[in-house]
Amino acid sequence: MDQYPTTESGRREKARANRAMFDGIARRYDLLNRVMSLGLDAHWRKKQVALCAVGPGSRCLDVCCGTGDVAQALARRGAAVVGLDASAGMLAVARERVGEEIALVRGDALRMPFPDDTFDAITIAFGNRNVASLSGLYTEMRRVAKPGGRIVSLEINRPAATWLQWAFLLYFSRLPALFARLLGSDPSAYEYLPESVKCYPDPTTVAEIMREAGLHDVRVLPSFGGVVVIHVGMA
Repeated sequence: MDQYPTTESGRREKARANRAMFDGIARRYDLLNRVMSLGLDAHWRKKQVALCAVGPGSRCLDVCCGTGDVAQALARRGAAVVGLDASAGMLAVARERVGEEIALVRGDALRMPFPDDTFDAITIAFGNRNVASLSGLYTEMRRVAKPGGRIVSLEINRPAATWLQWAFLLYFSRLPALFARLLGSDPSAYEYLPESVKCYPDPTTVAEIMREAGLHDVRVLPSFGGVVVIHVGMA
């Protein structure tokens, strides 16, 4: 399947396939994230949330919210938070975790069910590779962000250093599916992970897509040797 399909039918098929995949791995998703990232994913999310610069009175949206890690961290800062995800399975796990503290909405990241100029900050963590259109995603996030609102994206990335890139791709091509088998999840879902990383645009290209969507003051913040990258843009 294409990383970002160019036809409407292709985008619908990618969305359908990803919903089914995430529904199937929802119960083991958090555990596998911790194992595959050596526990560092929590640190990366904490840094992402800090860059949102929100507090009591802020309204935040977490796109592709999954099981609710980032949404819950935003809520702990006193913000009113909405989590959006297309997967009913992921949202069911999130609801068990967050209770009624956070509004959880099932919906399409490319057709968000929110008015223009609604949120002070919008986050997405490890979801860029799973949408059917990266430019469509940032256009929608720009639409629902208030003027001056922040959009903060966290994503896995191929590191720039050749030796580290080789080690990174070797790790992600072999171990995720093995971990999935050992921990009782669907290994085919974790074969998708390295393929999606290989096809994902480099940080400079992602920044340009954000600018083309109408964001400004875009910053690129690599971490852990460039294995993950945070992008920050202003609406």
